[in-house]
Amino acid sequence: MGEAVASVDEGTSCSTDVIHPNPAMSRQGSETNKTAKKPPEQLDIQDPQPEDGIVYPTGIKVWMAFVSLCTVSLLFGLDLAIVAATIPSLTNYFKSVEDIGWYSSVYSLMTASFTISYGKLYSLMSTKKVYIVSIFIFELGSLLCTVATTSPLFIFGRAIAGIGAAGIGSGTYVILSRLFPRHKRPKWITVMGFAQMVGIVSAPLIGGALIDWVGWRGCFGINLPLGVAAIVLVACGYHDAISLSGGELSWTSKLKQFDWLGTFFMVPAIVCLLLALQWGGIKFGWGDARIIVLFVLFAGLIVAFGYRQYQLQENATLPPRIMMTKSVLAACWFSCCTNASLTVTEYYMSIYFQGVKGYTATQSGLHMTPLLIGITIGSLCGGLGVTWLGYYNPFMIATTVLAPVASGLLTTTNLDDSVAKLMCLLGFLGLATGIGLQAPLMALQTTMKQDDLPIGMATAAFGNTLANAIWIVVSAALFTNRLVDEISIHSPTVNATQLENVGLSDIRAIVGSARLQDVLLGYNTAVIQTLYLPVGLTVATIVGSAFMEWHSVKKKQS
Repeated sequence: MGEAVASVDEGTSCSTDVIHPNPAMSRQGSETNKTAKKPPEQLDIQDPQPEDGIVYPTGIKVWMAFVSLCTVSLLFGLDLAIVAATIPSLTNYFKSVEDIGWYSSVYSLMTASFTISYGKLYSLMSTKKVYIVSIFIFELGSLLCTVATTSPLFIFGRAIAGIGAAGIGSGTYVILSRLFPRHKRPKWITVMGFAQMVGIVSAPLIGGALIDWVGWRGCFGINLPLGVAAIVLVACGYHDAISLSGGELSWTSKLKQFDWLGTFFMVPAIVCLLLALQWGGIKFGWGDARIIVLFVLFAGLIVAFGYRQYQLQENATLPPRIMMTKSVLAACWFSCCTNASLTVTEYYMSIYFQGVKGYTATQSGLHMTPLLIGITIGSLCGGLGVTWLGYYNPFMIATTVLAPVASGLLTTTNLDDSVAKLMCLLGFLGLATGIGLQAPLMALQTTMKQDDLPIGMATAAFGNTLANAIWIVVSAALFTNRLVDEISIHSPTVNATQLENVGLSDIRAIVGSARLQDVLLGYNTAVIQTLYLPVGLTVATIVGSAFMEWHSVKKKQS
């Protein structure tokens, strides 16, 4: 279709073109004209008829819609990063170190569980309506977190916010794909990623200031006015401009096409997996019957989900055709590893600064800033580099080479290290990871058909958020186990189990000055050993880099 559009444009723009009665001569003349004219990839961004044949919005409409996406990305980034800064305050308030993993993992759990369902919704229903509903659900969860008086209620609020975030994460890139032609998307993905990074970079500073001046509730209450602004901008700035695959169907038909049974299998499967990982080795032994039952239920439900997808084929939540695409698998793997490594690193470096070093939340936020600034600079360099070079693979390879080195250097941290050294190491890690961070999204935007993009992007987001949820829980289990062992080694007279039930900021008041150094050494060792997980994850990105197909964003994909 893209070639047909280009031919029409070329035929109407030159009065010397000759229409031949002989079809062969006509085709030959058309080929001659196309080789002499400007190639499709050099069309201006506002050209309403790009190479893929879709009519895109132009003028003020496209920019209003794009500003709304950047606003939502800013809100999304702020919420993602601000939780890490609140962890010590939350443990102080709720008096439960055991729930550390759940404060973040339940959010990722629900996001992973519902992301693929949102992908199906975006392919069947109005993108604008689904997107606005997603923001509203996210805001409801933020409100519950703001007013929470118990740890379970706070966790429930994060779960609701995660359901909304599932629709926001996949919907943002679906809308972007309907604003700009494929060969122009890398630069705008980069700009939108920059907006999200602004939220992430500012989160430790804003979060630290809110915690010190207002309290941890302000970190979630700030989402409310920002969310309202985002809803208004989306409602006024974006309009569904292209026909959806299910646009002509009745509501009854759309509901029948939605994979309710698949969703029923997927959500409890992920819950069982995360419960087993969260409780195993901490609350119950790995050989405990309850843990074994959870793993068995997970396996059974996943098999049932897979069989359901095989039965439905194209109508499935995750169509097998898309799931087995080489670029989708490589993009998911690479994105899962890089994002999970960053999440675990940010989580436990925040614990290190506030728990081990004794800094305030604001100071901890300042010390974490180099990581986020590095990610921002790396993402900008990577995105603009893809736009210039045309290929995203070299930037994925760069991350695979540099990120393990940077992550490994962080494991050399000890109690006597200067803050300047740690900030430099964090900045290097952010830069090394950021270079290839956006590449998987660009790969999917380049290689997938327009009709497949909602499910393709949802598949990548599903894998990414599920990996975050799993590795946060695994890291929490590792940290808790190592903490008990290390404190028993370095300070045998201290009740390590008692320290699990106090806030990280209360360590100094609980143990006293005589035993403080030994206890802090135990905490330091537990954090460092937990940071070996991100090292392994960054090394594993080599699989995604090696198997990613080479396609140019400047060329049409067949």
